[in-house]
Amino acid sequence: MNTLISKNILIKEEVEHYRLNYSLGGSDKKILTTDQKKVVDEVSNSEGKVHLLYGVTGSGKTEVYMEIIEHYLKLNKTSIVLVPEISLTPQMVNRFQERFGSRIAAIHSALSEGEKYDEWRRIYRGEASIVIGARSAIFAPLNNIGVIIIDEEHSDSYKQSDPSPRYHARDIAIMRSKFHNCSVVLGSATPSLESMARAKKGVYNYLTLPNRVNGKNLPKVHVIDMNKSIKNTRGSHFSLELRDAIEKRLSLGEQVILLLNRRGYSSFVSCKNCGFTFKCPNCDITLTFHKSSNTLRCHYCGHGEKVYDKCPECGEKALSNLGVGTQKIEEELNKLFPSSRVLRMDYDTTSKKGMHEEMIKSFKNLEYDILLGTQMVAKGLDFSNVTLVGVINADTSLNIPDFRSGENTFSLLSQVAGRSGRSSKEGEVFIQTFNPDHYAIRYASRHDYLSFYEKEMSIRRQLKYPPYYYLCNIRISGKDNDYISNEAIKIKNSLDRNLVSTIILGPSSASIFKMNNIY
Repeated sequence: MNTLISKNILIKEEVEHYRLNYSLGGSDKKILTTDQKKVVDEVSNSEGKVHLLYGVTGSGKTEVYMEIIEHYLKLNKTSIVLVPEISLTPQMVNRFQERFGSRIAAIHSALSEGEKYDEWRRIYRGEASIVIGARSAIFAPLNNIGVIIIDEEHSDSYKQSDPSPRYHARDIAIMRSKFHNCSVVLGSATPSLESMARAKKGVYNYLTLPNRVNGKNLPKVHVIDMNKSIKNTRGSHFSLELRDAIEKRLSLGEQVILLLNRRGYSSFVSCKNCGFTFKCPNCDITLTFHKSSNTLRCHYCGHGEKVYDKCPECGEKALSNLGVGTQKIEEELNKLFPSSRVLRMDYDTTSKKGMHEEMIKSFKNLEYDILLGTQMVAKGLDFSNVTLVGVINADTSLNIPDFRSGENTFSLLSQVAGRSGRSSKEGEVFIQTFNPDHYAIRYASRHDYLSFYEKEMSIRRQLKYPPYYYLCNIRISGKDNDYISNEAIKIKNSLDRNLVSTIILGPSSASIFKMNNIY
């Protein structure tokens, strides 16, 4: 070979080959509704503004995003589109690829290092005009930006708390828009209270898409009071009403999405004899039981240990699984509906590269009847044959000690409800809860965001929480608990002496007191 090259018989050339390939694009555009056109025109005719787009689920926000981007492409300007979950990225990338072909680039943590390197170079070289990805895509090296779009802007996954650098993609987007004098579109069916408050005050431009594109009503929601229904379940996690609804939809050849925001087989394993509970030796939390591997695992530090028959404390064979996770629900579904095909989608089943996309594709191709998952199945996914959504336990996020738990619960329920009845078929939703009168569940069942907003804002005002007040969290961590406790008291005393008109809470223990042997 080298001899042929040296005699100029062969010529050696190095050709760069990207790992990801995109199709040519150019699919047909959908005809916009009057509401959609109004939003596109308003964003297209403004520069340097931040717009809050409040659109109900199924109102065609993605089509609006693509029209806005096309407008800026004609002006030779680039665009960034952020999505909250990696699971949404493949579906969003596919939609944009059909329209814009190789002009797009994707950035998210599911890519290999080589793929990220390729995409970054394509963007830097100006070979891609549209960047789609999770929060880190906000730093894409684009020039001459026309618009930055943040889909599901309410999602807390846009905030990076650990590791450094700590940032919120929404704040970075608004900062970048000042440098490029570009528009920012914050889209959501359940906007964060902070964003809606700014829109109401005129800080953001307020845009709405109040109707679904197909003219259909939002799905009917049934709230099942589990305090009453539990008597008839015979130990099942499904109420009779939800069970009958699943059976009916499956008999019609339609698909079902079930949400349980807890992975694993059960929340924890406890001894019925002495009350012993398996806890992580590195963290101050109980271990979650995973039946498929017969292990107890910590979802914070990764510690795992085998499960044995006897209690290590009292020696009795009295261990029982308490709580419920997606693995346990999957097992129960297979017993209740043996002929149905169940697909479980959570962190455990999607950790392998490419599994998100593969699962979404197979469910869309009707290879499965029931999609069971954690919150990753609640947002942004669009399946035309899904006519029933069931929430196994709406109280999971409601009982978290966080002032935003009501907002997060309302958002999660509204988003997952929006996966039902997105095409010509009517949809319905069943929400199982032990708190049927809680305002977050009540307003979510009515698809009434604005009433929820007013109620939650009145509570925030009384309790002096955002968006009426700003919060700053000072966290002290170390290996010696007594030492950091004393340091925390010193910091508190210093703040008391030096700050005025400031409410100082604490010091108090963190919600997770110990993580990976750090207090």
